[in-house]
Amino acid sequence: MKKLKIFMTVIVVLGVVWALGMWVIFGEAALKNIKNKEPYPFYNGKYHLIAHAGGKIDGYVYTNSREAVEDSIKSGMKFVEIDFIKTSDGYYIAGHDWEMFNRAAGKEERGDEPMTLAEVKATKIHGKYTAMDANDVAQLLREYPDWTLLVDKARDIEYIAELFPFPKRIILQVYGLYGYLRALNAKIDYPVLRLKGGRRGVKEIYKLFMDWINVKGVILGEKSFEKNLKYIGELHDKGTAVILYGNPRFKIVENADEIKKYINRYLDLVDTDTIREL
Repeated sequence: MKKLKIFMTVIVVLGVVWALGMWVIFGEAALKNIKNKEPYPFYNGKYHLIAHAGGKIDGYVYTNSREAVEDSIKSGMKFVEIDFIKTSDGYYIAGHDWEMFNRAAGKEERGDEPMTLAEVKATKIHGKYTAMDANDVAQLLREYPDWTLLVDKARDIEYIAELFPFPKRIILQVYGLYGYLRALNAKIDYPVLRLKGGRRGVKEIYKLFMDWINVKGVILGEKSFEKNLKYIGELHDKGTAVILYGNPRFKIVENADEIKKYINRYLDLVDTDTIREL
């Protein structure tokens, strides 16, 4: 018992030191966020669906292609998620991972080897869809002013803020409280903290820091959601926007009736391949 108390004391002290360090580095952004109790505009909003990886098109998922995004927007989707990966020469392109991208490009033999930007621009996904780099996505944000981009897998937070100078139309998935504060400091209005049930994400100390920083948006997968439903409900009741992602093997994200059970009680947005209306 004595060892446990010592261990917990050390953990709390380290936590306080960490919090003070974050305050020094991100004082203005953190202070502004903590004082601002207004929830994100998509909290308990009117629209609840996100077109996952651009949205399903002609039976294909995970294309992250121009045609998929445009089809989703024209069908009335107000939120579109796009994954980003880096080329071998350091540019962000729209893609889930290189193995999947190479396979869709008809170049399975490359495995997970990244392409150059020039190779990507010369590629047709599944032989007919247009591959995009980050500048192409930014152009779509200019061409179609009535949608919001959820950025996934891109960890260069400050660079993302430069690439997409639309602070009211970007939701950025971030990893860890340090990433959340970095995003605020980079003038990204809507960072969402990725939660993982288990070793981190919803443990008591982590929850305490989330409360201190006033985290106003989280994103998590179906498994974590179901394991931590009570806690997610508590978060949502306090004004935290909750985004759910999954895959077709799970039971919520591709089932409109299941989504309806949780919307505006536990969830605000659901990242889905196929659902276009509730």
